[in-house]
Amino acid sequence: MFKPKNYRNSTELTTLNGVPIYMHDMVEAALRGRLNVFLQGDTGSGKTQLARDVAHYFGDKSLFILGRNDMDTRELFQQVNPEFLKALKQGDAAGVKFKDLTDRINYNLITIDELPNCVPAVRAQLFNLFDGFIEIDGKAYPIGDGYSVGIATGNIGQQFTESSNELGRALRDRMHLVIDTDYFRPQPIDTFEILTGDRNPRVNFDAKAEDKTAEIREAHRKLNEAEVSDEKKLIALYLIHGLDTLENGESKTKMKSAWPTALENHEAGSDAALVLPVSPRAAKSIITLSQALDQIVQEKGAETPDPLESMMQAFKFTSAYSGILNEALVRQTYGEDHYKAMDAVINATRTEFSDDRKDKIAAGLELADKGKKNERLLSVFSGRWSFMKSLLERLADDKT
Repeated sequence: MFKPKNYRNSTELTTLNGVPIYMHDMVEAALRGRLNVFLQGDTGSGKTQLARDVAHYFGDKSLFILGRNDMDTRELFQQVNPEFLKALKQGDAAGVKFKDLTDRINYNLITIDELPNCVPAVRAQLFNLFDGFIEIDGKAYPIGDGYSVGIATGNIGQQFTESSNELGRALRDRMHLVIDTDYFRPQPIDTFEILTGDRNPRVNFDAKAEDKTAEIREAHRKLNEAEVSDEKKLIALYLIHGLDTLENGESKTKMKSAWPTALENHEAGSDAALVLPVSPRAAKSIITLSQALDQIVQEKGAETPDPLESMMQAFKFTSAYSGILNEALVRQTYGEDHYKAMDAVINATRTEFSDDRKDKIAAGLELADKGKKNERLLSVFSGRWSFMKSLLERLADDKT
């Protein structure tokens, strides 16, 4: 498991099955799931040191870049592979093919410190690198031999979530996990150890790199091969379809800008006005993080966490800054604390998964597997749960 060399933080982000989950555990889960991470927070929260420690974990398979506003794409290409500039200048006449160059880029981790400092063109290329390819003349060339993940840091406060902010839109689109380190700052004992161990005020770049890339890639492979329970899939369906549906059957997504101001009665004061549905792509990130957290909890000696609790914690940390929360309500009701707002959504979601509803879902699935339908049972799935009625009907039809 990932053990930071210099970063110290004993603050719990959450607990699963009684097992505390720390910052380094969350980063470990992201690495296993190949989920890009953005660490946002003020100076002094330790995000740069954590990112640097992760880079050391990959040995020479990592590329660490300091973001600057005067960096252009040519300089970025130079850092990725010095031969790129020659190829860009001379093209095929240089006898060097871009594919040949990208095949030799074996970086599995791309780390960019102070990402917001980079100009949009450079950020776009960095996001491509995070996703495992580099774009040259409109063509995408894969890198990292099947595994490439990104970690970025930035001192941009809450502003990146604004819809008018270009960086915010890009982050929501390409970063799977955003952690606000201001809410999980190191404990006094951590700070004491840091001050006792080294008085150098700079980020430690001298730690001996250890190449654990093979272990990470193997953990990623095992995670991909692990079976996802039907319960987790149904929870993901609720986050996609259930959170999108109002009591009258109307879709929040289709309401566009009318959401949430057009909501009436008690829905205007419920989670219906607080959160939008997740996208199918985000749901995949939630399942992936949940699976990785389950593995970590088991390796710490505990039983496999309850699927709902595991999914809810993954939901919290993938979605707090994903753009699905009603920012006005977060400011007014939760003091701009996105995690408190997510806790409110999670508490409301837990009530939707009552034992009675779980029993009815199980009964419906059992019937559907036999190609049967029970109209009385199907009728209980209305409002937010109308998607379950549609699902059961289709599953039954597919069996006949």
